[in-house]
Amino acid sequence: MKEFGVGWLIGFRHDDWRSVRVAALGIVGTSMLLVASGCGSSGYSSKKNEVIRDRPIAQLADKYISSGACRGCHPQNYSTWYGSFHRTMTQVANSSTVVAPFDEKFSFLDKIYRLKRRGENVWFQTDDADGGGGSPEMRLSMITGSHHMQVYWYPTGDSRKLAQIPFVYLIEEKEWIPVGSSFLSPPKSGLQVALPGAWNMACIKCHTTQGKPRSPNWGTPNVPMSDLSFDTRVAEFGIACEACHGPGEDHVRVNRDPLRRYEYHLDDDPDESIVHPGRLSHELSSQVCGQCHGVMEFYNKEDFEQWMNYGYPYRPGEVLSKTKLVVKFADREHPRIQQLVKQNPGFWKQKFWSDGMVRVSGREYNGLIGSPCFREGELSCLSCHSMHKGVDDPRPLRVWAIDQLKPGMENDQACVQCHKSFGQNITDHTHHEAQSNGSRCYNCHMPYTTYGLLKAIRSHQIDTPTVTASLKTGRPNACNQCHLDKTLEWAASYLEEWYQLPKPGLTQEQESVAASLLWLLRGDAGQRALMAWSMGWQAARQVSGADWIPPFLGQLLEDPYDAIRFIAARSLRQSKAFAKIEYKVFGSLEKRARSHQQVLNIWNALPSPTNQSGREELLIDRTGRVRQELFNRLLRQRDDQLVSLAE
Repeated sequence: MKEFGVGWLIGFRHDDWRSVRVAALGIVGTSMLLVASGCGSSGYSSKKNEVIRDRPIAQLADKYISSGACRGCHPQNYSTWYGSFHRTMTQVANSSTVVAPFDEKFSFLDKIYRLKRRGENVWFQTDDADGGGGSPEMRLSMITGSHHMQVYWYPTGDSRKLAQIPFVYLIEEKEWIPVGSSFLSPPKSGLQVALPGAWNMACIKCHTTQGKPRSPNWGTPNVPMSDLSFDTRVAEFGIACEACHGPGEDHVRVNRDPLRRYEYHLDDDPDESIVHPGRLSHELSSQVCGQCHGVMEFYNKEDFEQWMNYGYPYRPGEVLSKTKLVVKFADREHPRIQQLVKQNPGFWKQKFWSDGMVRVSGREYNGLIGSPCFREGELSCLSCHSMHKGVDDPRPLRVWAIDQLKPGMENDQACVQCHKSFGQNITDHTHHEAQSNGSRCYNCHMPYTTYGLLKAIRSHQIDTPTVTASLKTGRPNACNQCHLDKTLEWAASYLEEWYQLPKPGLTQEQESVAASLLWLLRGDAGQRALMAWSMGWQAARQVSGADWIPPFLGQLLEDPYDAIRFIAARSLRQSKAFAKIEYKVFGSLEKRARSHQQVLNIWNALPSPTNQSGREELLIDRTGRVRQELFNRLLRQRDDQLVSLAE
């Protein structure tokens, strides 16, 4: 039994607690009751909602009481959650929550745009390039996103339905880009925005806590989505405490008794009035995350209508698949999945590689459940991540919040905590120097093969790198994604030598041309996006060299996909000589071509590194110039099938 270590209670053990509870209350009763008075205080005011008619509102119902009710008793957990990006995933728009600059003008397609602040309100304004009148001002009412970008929404004037302004603001780059360009989607002319009501029907699913679209005319014959009205309610904006712990009303009610509350503080027994994901099985705790971080569908129309009117019935601690269809490649013959594929033939390609591995961001749960460490072991989301920064974690809150990794999980500890034999001598397994990037478990078994948010993201399906899988699916393998200057033949040879993985049959080009260049020149848009990012990844540039990369990124400056051009330009600027190149991602075809030529001119004028000249696998001849004939031939083989990765 553990001993108490505070005040006069030192020396008392757990068995003694019940005999001293009355005395303890007599000594600290006043302070306990003061704390108790803070429990259950949500800060929620229904009066505020009485005058809000043009946007979704937070309304307490169904035993949800909001995160404010948690603060009094759980200040540490509350403060770390408050500093997380989960909290700010959805916010009401005002001059404090909008991070884009005010009164700074930007132009696009002969229009001038800017945000204007009037008191607490923020307005989006459009003007003609000649200074004439533009579109009516739009008052921003909601924000989606807070980590990488912010998407802004304004009231349509029809019920609580929201519409989207045509630009998103990239936080790190401090740059505006069109909404359609923030996704990897087929090229389209002009500005693209989601249909009015998209927030009410789509964003609300995972960017709020217990959202209810509530459309009174849903299902009315011949009423398109653009004409739907909404009375949208949420328990709380953002991913809040009750999204992971379940409704807190009962927990707060029973813990208004300060004696009960402090017993549980000093006891190892779980408080069954609330769900603690860390005490659940690895399957159930991961499903708490999976409710948002997974590919999910409704089983039927009735389930959809339940959600529309009353929100999701799933509560943390329950079996997720009872109320949500978890889409798995192994279940692709499921009647409901077959129905979805019939409705949308691109259903699988928009989310998965051809072998079922997740291809898009935000779907980490599907990757996890496909991993042997989950199926055959006890790996869970909480094995590596923590939803609250620990009191003994020395990192600043803003650093922890980036990935919410537990201390030490940014290195091999994430794997060797279970695979202890590998940790004893990691180089015997990795065949790389112990402190090198090539010796990090996750660089080989969780490579950057997922796309989203204008970058590559680690796969969360733990897997073994093989060239065979690359040939079958087109997915880059970890070896060639880091060693950008090496061929598939090179990777296959080492994988055979070190791990006895059979070498597959390869074509002449797969044996002689760097795999990264084959994916960049011949690959589909998804492969090209991953290579554009990989050529800016410092770990890969360090091991592969970077002097040979610019002419290939230069080619991607002319790619038909906006997102690929954006990523390529960002990676290109990693090279000092190209940091200030004049290039506009959304410039005309002629301007993009001139920028590409400028890259080639600068590169050709640079001294040719002796270790790069004559490297035929990099399409560079002995004079240090690109082998243009082979380059053009590979480019003509580019896979131009339309790719839309639905993040």
